Amino acid sequence: MNLKNIVVYVLLSSTMIFASEHVPKQDNIIHLMTSFVFHLGLIIFAARGFGLLFEKFNLPTTLGELTAGILIGPYMLGKIPLPFLGFPNGFFPLNDGAIPISSEIYGVSVIASIMLLFIAGLETDINLLKKYSITGSIVGIGGLVGTFFPGVLAGMYLFDLHFLDPKCLFLGVISTATSVGLTARILSKKKYMESPEGVTILSAAIIDDVLGIILLAVILGVSTVVTVGGAIDWVEISVISFKAVIVWIGFTVVGLLLSNKISKFLKIFKDKYTFTVLSFGFALFLAGIFESAGLAMIIGAYVMGLTLSNTDINYVIQDTIHPLKVFFVPIFFTVMGMLVNINAIDSKMLYIGFAYGIVAILGKIFGCGIPALFTGFNKLGSLRIGLGMVPRGEVGFIIAGIGLSNNFIDSEIYGIVILMILMSILIPPPLLNMVLKDKKRGTRKEVKDMTSESYELYLDNSERTEFFESYIIKYFDNEGFFINKMTLDYEIYHIRKDDIFVRLDKFSDRIIFNTKAEDMSFVRTMIYESFMKLKYNLDKLKDMTNPDELRKTVMPDKKARVNIDITKILDPNCIEMDLKGNTKEEVIRELVDLLEKNGKIINKDDIFNEVMARESVISTGMQNGLAIPHARTEGTEQVQLAVGFKKNGIDFDSIDGLPTKVIILLVSSTKKNDPHIRVLAGISTYLHKKEFVDDLLSRTSQGQVWEFFKL
Repeated sequence: MNLKNIVVYVLLSSTMIFASEHVPKQDNIIHLMTSFVFHLGLIIFAARGFGLLFEKFNLPTTLGELTAGILIGPYMLGKIPLPFLGFPNGFFPLNDGAIPISSEIYGVSVIASIMLLFIAGLETDINLLKKYSITGSIVGIGGLVGTFFPGVLAGMYLFDLHFLDPKCLFLGVISTATSVGLTARILSKKKYMESPEGVTILSAAIIDDVLGIILLAVILGVSTVVTVGGAIDWVEISVISFKAVIVWIGFTVVGLLLSNKISKFLKIFKDKYTFTVLSFGFALFLAGIFESAGLAMIIGAYVMGLTLSNTDINYVIQDTIHPLKVFFVPIFFTVMGMLVNINAIDSKMLYIGFAYGIVAILGKIFGCGIPALFTGFNKLGSLRIGLGMVPRGEVGFIIAGIGLSNNFIDSEIYGIVILMILMSILIPPPLLNMVLKDKKRGTRKEVKDMTSESYELYLDNSERTEFFESYIIKYFDNEGFFINKMTLDYEIYHIRKDDIFVRLDKFSDRIIFNTKAEDMSFVRTMIYESFMKLKYNLDKLKDMTNPDELRKTVMPDKKARVNIDITKILDPNCIEMDLKGNTKEEVIRELVDLLEKNGKIINKDDIFNEVMARESVISTGMQNGLAIPHARTEGTEQVQLAVGFKKNGIDFDSIDGLPTKVIILLVSSTKKNDPHIRVLAGISTYLHKKEFVDDLLSRTSQGQVWEFFKL
């Protein structure tokens, strides 16, 4: 039975199962759970598929996941009846109530939102907040004021409502949200992450998040007591607002005071996966407490993350929880898309959404940019900061979801909010890229940060860089440091223990260490000692092994399994039937030139140097007249082969001392996971006996040589 028949059989069997007259009633728990797992499975595939599709066109994966949710949701494809599959009301039927999807699916998105805010709290750099508290506070408060009040006023004007109407309040608080993840990537690519503008954006975003969460706590309390069109009880509003602020501040202060004790308790469990899960358990518990107190669950989750943000297990929790984040976050954005009532968005709603989006974008640009002018930045620097603070993301979606689920906003307002968030994601990045192209200083005076130092270690190529990177990371790990790895355009490690913090940036040819000036001596000592330990181990390994003896074991003594098709790599045009060179260097250069002539490589000098460097360690001359010079190099983008024949033979320092007549050059890229060793082993298997080498030498054309390597 072929694959097509199997798929058809499975689909027909599924149809029979769902269409069975024995399908349980809708309120049966087994039926609900069965529907739930099918719904969740479809959401996972839709989210990932659309995320990859949008990523292919250099668009944020978030937009793809949101689009997936809109398409499969209950307002579009999800409502189409599928009675033959057992879904007479559609795969995602429209539910009555504020939330149009099943409570089970929405519950997963709630857990995802708690995780997102827990991680946001973990990522809050309190030291950065302290260091740049004045500038960050001024810019952050400016951004809050510059977006909240215009957002509320926009709601009043567009919907003819009063200031304290929940719709207006939520339009205001949603517009205050900031998500600097997109900005951070742009700053990283442009090497502006450590610039005054970059640091200010990051610190202001922290202030913005803190103030926005406090404001959300107040808005939730106010929205529950406001009587639309009636008398407003200012005393009750004041009490609730005061209660919300006190609860937030109280738990935050207590959490920070007890952070080291909580960290010490979690470390009792030793295994990083166990204490990471328990830390998230604390976040869930605190989220429940805050919801019970009339505040949002996400506020409690953020407080728990903030509590652990300045502990030495912070980064290991972020690293370990990453797989859960990869699972939950796409589901979250897809579910947020499923809540969008596409049918309610007409031309009027588009106009309102566009107007609200413009207000929200300009509010951030001017609200953050103008205060920056008074903190030492010039107009260019202030514009960079304003644009960098514009993007919204997960926090905006979460607040909108809270408003929708509590009936503070309706589906029309929710659609308008989504449009605003999309505008804030799409519009600022190209503008920020544009102003970052101008290399002029963004501050009025030259700024040089004397509080930190960097040390660059050049290692010449990516292979050596990766080798030393793995060794020194292990060295830090052995010293008891907690290590977190992030990947932007290059790899970044956050290395932390107690009050020592080291940032390691790994590029293709170098490693850069950044730390406080008073800790740089420690870092240099670590580098020196790791080098010495590495040299000692390599020397011991060299003494314990005999490379010449090992070289003899490379060629198999019997026919081995060939698990790679060399003809898919070898181009017949890269076969030279009569090499002109008379030395090892000359024939290797000749084969490298042949690869360049046929457009197979990008840097022939780099390839030649790497191959000869490999030859200097020990010759690749084997036996029976075969040599396989090889190297991983940045001079090629993928694995390449060139084959050359020297009928009279040359000295290649072979194992058996005989002249080498068949030279097969193998080069692979260091930038990707090419099957370098598999190809090397495959060549050895093809030519493991003298008669096979003789057979190859008897071939008289490029085509015949190419045919020899067919599986």
